[in-house]
Amino acid sequence: MPLLIVRPLDVEEEKTVIDIDSLKMPYPQFTKEGVRIRCLIDRIFTADGAKVVSQPRAIRVFNILKPKAYSAPKLDVSSYALPEGIPKGYYVEVLAINFVYEETKQGEKQRTIEFPIYPGETRGDLPITIPPRITTEIQREMDVLRKVGEAFETIGSLHQAGLHEVAVDLTEGLLRVERNDHEGAIKFLRKSVEGLRQYIDDKTIGSKKRTKEVGRFLKISFSLMSNFGEHTGTHGWIDEAFLSKEIAVAISRYILKALKK
Repeated sequence: MPLLIVRPLDVEEEKTVIDIDSLKMPYPQFTKEGVRIRCLIDRIFTADGAKVVSQPRAIRVFNILKPKAYSAPKLDVSSYALPEGIPKGYYVEVLAINFVYEETKQGEKQRTIEFPIYPGETRGDLPITIPPRITTEIQREMDVLRKVGEAFETIGSLHQAGLHEVAVDLTEGLLRVERNDHEGAIKFLRKSVEGLRQYIDDKTIGSKKRTKEVGRFLKISFSLMSNFGEHTGTHGWIDEAFLSKEIAVAISRYILKALKK
């Protein structure tokens, strides 16, 4: 799972920000202006921690602000906090999942890349002064957050493996699941599965037989998702969208791990 950050909202130069100093040492190449972070905004707590005022469960991409000399980098969450009217001092619970940046290679079109934050780990960044009730609430939600983080960190892992198109399709599929666009989600999750099937054509996963079986699984999964909507006589609702999500994420993670061995 990525990094769970809980910080009170602050205001700097008319921007609503949170401190992300805990990312500066492990990721100095990313904690700079021009880089963004894909986050899950999970909950908003009052300044005394006594009440959860909202639980948006919203996926957003926020800019990192250029740190001033000897100061901590900040994450600009104004695009969410200002429209929602969240005041300074309220605690925001953010799951920082992937760094997002633009990459341009000679002779290639610019593409958006995602880099996972602490892939496969569970880490938290909670201030010592945090109200005890917030800590208790966070511990209750940890399993749910871990599952969301695992799904979205897979995007960054796909980018690092060079599977950029699969990563883009998985991103769109996961975002549409969060927005309850079920048939749209299935469409892009299906595309990510097809992309993986094409990718392993010239690869070996463990053995030739296992590679063949994985390819067969991907082909059958693609066929099943094709029955879940956007075609005459088919439909796709929430159960089909969640099944497609589980398939796409699980097989992506398996293939990436297997090819590293």
